[in-house]
Amino acid sequence: MTKILIQRTFISLFHFIRKKLNFAGFSLSVGKFILNLHFLTLKFMSKIEVYSEIGQLEGVILHTPGKEIEQMTPATIGHALYSDILNLNIAQKEYSYFKGVLDSWCKTYEVTDLLAQVLQNESVKQDLLSRILERENKNFLYLELVEQPSDLLAVYLIEGYPYKEGKHPVEYKEKRFVLEPLYNLFFTRDASSSIYNQVLIHSMKTSVRDRESFIMECIFRNIFSAEIINPKLISSDATTEGGDYLIAKEDVLFIGNGLRTNNKGIEFMTNWYAARKEKQKILVQQLPQVRDSFIHLDMVFNFLNKDKCIVYEPLICKNNTGYNTTLIDIDHGKITYKEFPSFLSATKALGFDLQPIACGGEDLWNQEREQWHSGANFFCMGEGKVIGYARNTHTIDNLAKHGFEIINAEDVVNKKTDLRTKDKFAVTVQASELPRGCGGARCMTMPVLRKAVNWK
Repeated sequence: MTKILIQRTFISLFHFIRKKLNFAGFSLSVGKFILNLHFLTLKFMSKIEVYSEIGQLEGVILHTPGKEIEQMTPATIGHALYSDILNLNIAQKEYSYFKGVLDSWCKTYEVTDLLAQVLQNESVKQDLLSRILERENKNFLYLELVEQPSDLLAVYLIEGYPYKEGKHPVEYKEKRFVLEPLYNLFFTRDASSSIYNQVLIHSMKTSVRDRESFIMECIFRNIFSAEIINPKLISSDATTEGGDYLIAKEDVLFIGNGLRTNNKGIEFMTNWYAARKEKQKILVQQLPQVRDSFIHLDMVFNFLNKDKCIVYEPLICKNNTGYNTTLIDIDHGKITYKEFPSFLSATKALGFDLQPIACGGEDLWNQEREQWHSGANFFCMGEGKVIGYARNTHTIDNLAKHGFEIINAEDVVNKKTDLRTKDKFAVTVQASELPRGCGGARCMTMPVLRKAVNWK
């Protein structure tokens, strides 16, 4: 808590000086110095510590949706991994309440701000640009981009770099962008994962999201001084994404095996831990190869606290779905495999006594409808303290039946409700546009710091 207060003090000091300097008509160089000082302090004070899904949240990385999500057309939404076109104004309003709740709870970081900061280092800027342009076969852009100011370059790398007539190859004219926008960046969960005291930089399934991984790796190396795990450096065939990775305990991971995380990705993680940890268990749940609704494991299962979880019941609780549940047991380098009839039965064998709360309630149609709009994709701010979409009314009713106080996000942001006085709650965000991006509250968060959980 002391660390967070110090960081917030630096931010407040920066905004105070910036306001005074703007009023006086002076240069902002002093304000910029204060901002740099804040990030320097952040670099030495921040650490990666995420040993569970439910420990009280102290730090999280977010990205407020920007102009990048306005650059899709009906012809390109499939390539952008969407099923529909989002309205930016509405999406930003919805997101402001989501972010406002988290701002009131813990330290939040914005990707654009972090990226702009690391790009102030010239060698870091050159290296990141070289890696991105080499991967996207756009090396001809290097000289004009490397000269851009760090804050503007950060915007270009996220919102896209527009085509310029007579300057760029004509093949990009119809696309309007030479560097494609990062349409999916507000789902910060996917490109990287804090796992224990390290960061896994994911090897994304689709090339349209590769740049996200490069950006997040740059941020974690240079802001958080994190130890990096990168499957790309070892196995070019491995694909992994953050929505498939859940940190159950310090020696137990849950991993989804579906469209985005393949067998090679799971094999990479198994071998990684077998070579470095005496004991580690990895519970793998096979997922339907269905785009949109079953992209990742966190679309069908999430912890709510030590003894409750939110589930898509047909896949997680039943034993007749036809999708395999496999426990990988690593013990002093020896790897063994055991099949289970269902995911929930496997969690019980691992020592978790979880009561499942069905997304969509008891009716199958409602379960299918609400799972489609991220009804199981809740995010834990602490034990029994969660946030998700209000639109999934049968899910919300089911949470209420299990003792969760239902709280409107607007009431939190408008300071009508103080979450710190509450013991067990579900904050609901009114949202129609954000869910159409095929992700929920957990998808939109990348935790970097959580308090330890006492499992006894």
